[in-house]
Amino acid sequence: MVLISSSTISVIISSPDSVYHLAGRQYALSGGSPAAAYVVANQGNEAFSTPDAVLADNSRGRGDGEGGEMGETSRNEQDGKYGQRNSHTYVQIISKPSVSCICSSLLFFKILSSNSDIETDKVFLYPQSWDLHSPSRGISNALSLLRQYQNKYGIIMHAINTSDPNYRFPSNTRLLSRASHKLTHYKKIFYIRSPGMLLDSSRLNQLFLSPPPTLSSSSFSSSSPFSFRKNKRKSTDSSQSDQWVPTRLSTVNADLPYAFLVTTDHSSSGGVSIRSHVPIPLVKQSLIVPAVPKFAVEKGAELHPAYVFFEKDRDRLREMETAYYQQWKKDIEDICQGIDVND
Repeated sequence: MVLISSSTISVIISSPDSVYHLAGRQYALSGGSPAAAYVVANQGNEAFSTPDAVLADNSRGRGDGEGGEMGETSRNEQDGKYGQRNSHTYVQIISKPSVSCICSSLLFFKILSSNSDIETDKVFLYPQSWDLHSPSRGISNALSLLRQYQNKYGIIMHAINTSDPNYRFPSNTRLLSRASHKLTHYKKIFYIRSPGMLLDSSRLNQLFLSPPPTLSSSSFSSSSPFSFRKNKRKSTDSSQSDQWVPTRLSTVNADLPYAFLVTTDHSSSGGVSIRSHVPIPLVKQSLIVPAVPKFAVEKGAELHPAYVFFEKDRDRLREMETAYYQQWKKDIEDICQGIDVND
């Protein structure tokens, strides 16, 4: 389990039912994985100013009914795998009611399933309350459609219990925190923002598979395999080709960056390190881009992004005028026929 405060980061590994003491408090830990929860990246107002991070999950074993559609626990969840088929997964998260976002995730998973040249899982996280009391008929219909395509496109849906008096409204950060125990067995997790339009799955897969920066061997603590230290990056000849930068971890913001990668590494001595990364700035300028560019583009230059994401609340009218948005709107209307996607 990864437990994070504003000034302390500790990685704890345990056997089933064991308890560790940290900062005077007890935390029950789940077994079955080197890392019982994943750290996710967060950020400030600018995409790469101070990429902050996220969180821990203590909810497993509480009997709070997070186990899938309508709180049912499947056989895969009982054996601790939660439907996992591969060691790598793409993740999309919807915490605010939006038919277009759900349909966009379905479209994303469809394209990945049809064109991807690597084997990955495709995980979709959403609030469990939408199954119990749907915000609208459109949300209910869109989720039902997503379920219909689970087997065809290899989608793993997790309905997450976000009921907590301290959190009145769900957020992507909170949702991922509460879902962390469902992702513990993955070696790599690649989150990418929805809504968005996948244009080149091969190039996106290349980014997914590109190794994060090489750190010195001291990143695995010699004094304890359970501690996580912030380490300087080792200089290597390949550093110029790195596509990822490590994040600074915290629990500040409710939203997530447009993309991030989480990796789990093992040392020969048995140590485990969980690291989160965001793409280098060049990626947001050329590979995973907003529909309305945030960077100046040279006159006559053409962008060929792999993924275009929409921010909806920002520059909404300008977004709707782009060719990306118009094609995306047509595509989600096609895949969610009969459902009103105008939200």
